[in-house]
Amino acid sequence: MENGRILGIAYNVIPVKNVKKSGEWFVSHFGFNIRNDRGNYISLFRDNRPIIDLIESDNDTRAVFEVNGRSRWVVTFFTDDIESLHMRLTTEGVTVRQISNEGIYGKFFVFEDLDGNLFDVWEHKDCELIF
Repeated sequence: MENGRILGIAYNVIPVKNVKKSGEWFVSHFGFNIRNDRGNYISLFRDNRPIIDLIESDNDTRAVFEVNGRSRWVVTFFTDDIESLHMRLTTEGVTVRQISNEGIYGKFFVFEDLDGNLFDVWEHKDCELIF
């Protein structure tokens, strides 16, 4: 294997209004653990793997963009059971869109955090994601 290659994405940085409140929200709904609390910037991990960093933004910036007038997300999480996750988040009052089955591309749904950041969730049985 050649050295000096990109091996994957380590984490994504997401702007939020209140880093403590947002961190607690992600811990509550997804079981992440908080590391590297720097006051207005925290890291969220799954066990020992970094997932996302939350940083307090002093303006109304969100991690979304538009394509043809439709808001899109910048982060896609993966899961091994999209129906169970979707049902649990719905029960917990998280704003979620319906599951979309896109055949060979897998199943997807979008959810929204406390600040209006959009996230995609993906399940694909034939794609190897080892972390």
